[in-house]
Amino acid sequence: MFLLTIVFYIACIVTAGSAFCLLFVKKPMHGALYLTSSMLALSIIFYCLGAPFLFAMQLILYIGAVIVLFVFFIMLSPLDKTSTFNLNEMNTVIPVGIIVILTLSIITLFTTGPSMPSTEFSSIQIIDSKSVGSLLFTHYKLAIELISTLLLAAMVAVIYFAKNIEKNEAE
Repeated sequence: MFLLTIVFYIACIVTAGSAFCLLFVKKPMHGALYLTSSMLALSIIFYCLGAPFLFAMQLILYIGAVIVLFVFFIMLSPLDKTSTFNLNEMNTVIPVGIIVILTLSIITLFTTGPSMPSTEFSSIQIIDSKSVGSLLFTHYKLAIELISTLLLAAMVAVIYFAKNIEKNEAE
């Protein structure tokens, strides 16, 4: 339990520190690394609090999908070609160090496991992914449809602005 508490506080510090560093980063790839380390530390916090489902969803959805999409967008976007990758820069060393610390924290969590409080949880209902999905598409159906419409509108706007930028560069 003592080790899990230490890992929890380290993950809290890393989450806040990475989010703070994300505000002042100059290069987009470094920003993606800070965002990745912040999301990874947040998933460790979920696991320490006894929510393995949220831990897995955080890893799969945010780190596995959203961050990878950000990295692909950054790699495919036309940035200036004069910037070089220098391992001596602190902007590169800090995110890599944070990710190494978080990876070691995950290994520690899986070897020790989350510790649950000694109180009785007879009134707590265990919710699985099937019940979460059915609740989202029955009770919160309107909210899901509004969010999907908002995301579709944002995607159409990005495509429209990207086409206008291409037309202006061609002229």
